[in-house]
Amino acid sequence: MTDKNKIQYWEGLYSKDYFFGSGPTKLAKLADSFLNNKSINKILEIGCGQGRDATYFSQSGYNVEAFDISENAIKFVNHIKQILNLTNLNAFVHDAEKPLPYEPEHFDFVYSNLALQFFDLQSLDTIFKNTVQLMKKNSLFLFSTKKKGDKYYQFGKKINDDAFEHQGITRYFFDSDVLQETLSNYFEVVQIDSNTHTNLDSSVSVWWKILAKKA
Repeated sequence: MTDKNKIQYWEGLYSKDYFFGSGPTKLAKLADSFLNNKSINKILEIGCGQGRDATYFSQSGYNVEAFDISENAIKFVNHIKQILNLTNLNAFVHDAEKPLPYEPEHFDFVYSNLALQFFDLQSLDTIFKNTVQLMKKNSLFLFSTKKKGDKYYQFGKKINDDAFEHQGITRYFFDSDVLQETLSNYFEVVQIDSNTHTNLDSSVSVWWKILAKKA
């Protein structure tokens, strides 16, 4: 599937307001325990979608830079930003695999909720490499990504044991040791565990929660 078709998929998804709901996610609430205990000002969110967590962090007083590949998603974030008068939130369209326009060691905290499940290991390595350069020494990176057992695992066309394609979008379900090995090129893994949630349709969502520190 071409990048153009992938973008069209996300544009269609985010043509609906609050597609994934409103209010902060569980991961954003978990982030509070790390944010409140440290001197943190600048936050980067990778793959912000319609901005549930970016607006939450911004309302909490942090300076937030957030991006997504979907123009419709970013338009919605900026719409909410205007309504809430969030002058400390900057949302923009960007491809996660491309370098970001910031000076080295710019951010105190990096965050991503369920956006990295759509990248293979080579792409994740690129994202991690680009990200770590923008982080201050000893700063933290908190992210989540899907794991085996999730409702989308073994759903759609099988690419391999770790990847399945549905509607042209491939999701990756890597084991924790694989993720830790990839991260270890750039980060110290502080904590890795998982969450499970039963959806309204009785399907189950399962994801890794990973906290890493700049090595």
